[in-house]
Amino acid sequence: MEQASLLDLKGIGQKGLIKLNKIGINSIEDFLFHLPIRYNDKTKLSNISDLEPGKKLLFEGRIEKANVIFFKKRMFVVRISDETGSVQLRFFYFNKSQISNFSVGKNVRCFGELRVANNTKEVVHPECLFYDKERPPLDEFLTPVYPLTEGLHQYSLRNFIKQSLSFLKSGKIVLPELLPDKVLKKYNLVDISTAISNIHNPRKNISHEELIDSRNQNKKRLVFEELLAHQLVFKQIRAFNKKLISFPLDNNIKPIEKLISKLPFSPTNSQIEVMKQITHDMQESIPMTRLVQGDVGSGKTLVALFGALHAISNGFQVAFMAPTEILSEQHYQSIKLMLKDFDIKISLLYGGMKLKEKETVTEDIKLGNTDLVIGTHALIQSQVKFKNLALIIIDEQHKFGVHQRMTLTSKGRNYETFPHQLILTATPIPRTLAMTLYGNLDYSIIDEMPKGRVKIETIALSENRRSEIFEKITKQCHEGNQVFWVCPIIDESEVLECKAATNTYDEIRKKLKEINVGLIHGRMKMQEKEKIMNDFRSKKIDLLVSTTIIEVGLDVPNATVIVIENSERMGLSQLHQLRGRVGRGSKKSTCILIYKSGLNEIARNRIDILRKNNNGFDIAKEDLDIRGPGEILGKRQKGDINFKIANVSRDYMFINDTKECSEIISDKLSEKLVKRWVNENVEIGKI
Repeated sequence: MEQASLLDLKGIGQKGLIKLNKIGINSIEDFLFHLPIRYNDKTKLSNISDLEPGKKLLFEGRIEKANVIFFKKRMFVVRISDETGSVQLRFFYFNKSQISNFSVGKNVRCFGELRVANNTKEVVHPECLFYDKERPPLDEFLTPVYPLTEGLHQYSLRNFIKQSLSFLKSGKIVLPELLPDKVLKKYNLVDISTAISNIHNPRKNISHEELIDSRNQNKKRLVFEELLAHQLVFKQIRAFNKKLISFPLDNNIKPIEKLISKLPFSPTNSQIEVMKQITHDMQESIPMTRLVQGDVGSGKTLVALFGALHAISNGFQVAFMAPTEILSEQHYQSIKLMLKDFDIKISLLYGGMKLKEKETVTEDIKLGNTDLVIGTHALIQSQVKFKNLALIIIDEQHKFGVHQRMTLTSKGRNYETFPHQLILTATPIPRTLAMTLYGNLDYSIIDEMPKGRVKIETIALSENRRSEIFEKITKQCHEGNQVFWVCPIIDESEVLECKAATNTYDEIRKKLKEINVGLIHGRMKMQEKEKIMNDFRSKKIDLLVSTTIIEVGLDVPNATVIVIENSERMGLSQLHQLRGRVGRGSKKSTCILIYKSGLNEIARNRIDILRKNNNGFDIAKEDLDIRGPGEILGKRQKGDINFKIANVSRDYMFINDTKECSEIISDKLSEKLVKRWVNENVEIGKI
């Protein structure tokens, strides 16, 4: 029987079909596997007085007033009330039709999240349903919320998925069961059609907690199949990589021993062990693909440099790619200093360089005059060609998409010979998660910190205690120490209630006139950023106001205090990374977390965890439990692993089972499972 197509769904049409195809929805099955990310509870009403900050709730009231106001930006403000109290609704984006809907005296039912701004309770852009005397019935079931993509709205998605489910129920489409009967029985899994139907359309009276629990049979089935699909990808990648040929490099330990002898400190045992693993891998004729994970300040750059020396001493080139211009500049300066007694040509390449400089560097790389090139994603531009690239080092790899890493790898391809890859990350994720996200990589951990590092004291203060913070940092600067002051955004925003770097810079300059204050953010040109950082390192600047641009890798040993604004809005791992900008020397260091009053429970827990813990791996485990891996690892670029329903920290109990299961799945079924769950743009074996 011929299956129904997208055009059989009401409301799509030819134009809609083109839009859907562009975002990867080519069939009704694709709609069925566009899974909910959460569920909204509109089954019960809350009194306005019972609304809690940070919680999404359903409430209703009578419209008391509605006005368009002008405060830096035009906005629409509405006040509604019930017998228990009143609340403000705020809209930054609206039209005449929406204004006319909010006539005084009308009743409105709203769904949204309460926040407290300037001591005013308000809900920004709630969902609204207007009614006269007769109250509309409440929803009987939890409402699925889907990930939105360009050209699709929540209402349309729900409509299309509802139609798709009716086609599945009537038999107009059939979802093929891809797991063999013996797998379903062994792991106690329900069939795919049942799982899909129930995940989109949860049964009556099921609680939200039960619905999102992986022990729920419907969710378990989908989580299991998705994790299995990724295990099958890794299995194919490993098999593919074993067929590749690389540069087997002779074991030349002398340059590494020379570098160690010139260091003002001794490498940790952990660094030495990881170095041995890297140099051993690079002696093989199969390309090394090794992930090195270490906490903030554990010395990953030095370990990478050992690998670079090993390749260069064998007569080959090395590319070192960092995610930001600031970090690439710092790596360039620090590595140049460490290798000053070596006959090694080091170059820096980034997008903001002058054209003539860039042409000189790219020509040196092409001719083989450059041994080690350090740069940003500028390294993957088409005009950059290597003579004999044998090792690629990628710092903070989660900030690069799969395709960016693949492009750099292809530059080292010489006939059928591929370069070794060394991938660094300071995002301390548990081994279970790392094995799932990077199952195609060998895995090393630097689990020791350099000797002499002092534990960073972390304190949390409400924003109304700013005067105490100013006193503390003034004292630190007068004692010759330096301070980072981090803000989440560059300029003031009406939508985000956050401290802006530009405003904070002006405020601090006015209040602390005897202190030299600098400002750095991502919109500055590289030359400006470079000058500011050099002035900070050379102590011409006492206090540096910054955005989170300084999150990764910056090393200023004299900085002993970091102040982080709006800490309640950041994840634990990001806060830990930022905290790692201080405590780089032997001086006692402090991290001050400023938070807005009225913290919800999650934000309070997050700050408490950071205050009590300096170990990045423990912190990351807590962060994974709170938020899941997607947010920990940053916004993913096209081609990266992106789970639709699995949460690896929560669903770790299925990992061994899915690995075991991957060994008995046939190649034909494997291909179908991968196509169903994994981004089709990723070419297997080239990650």
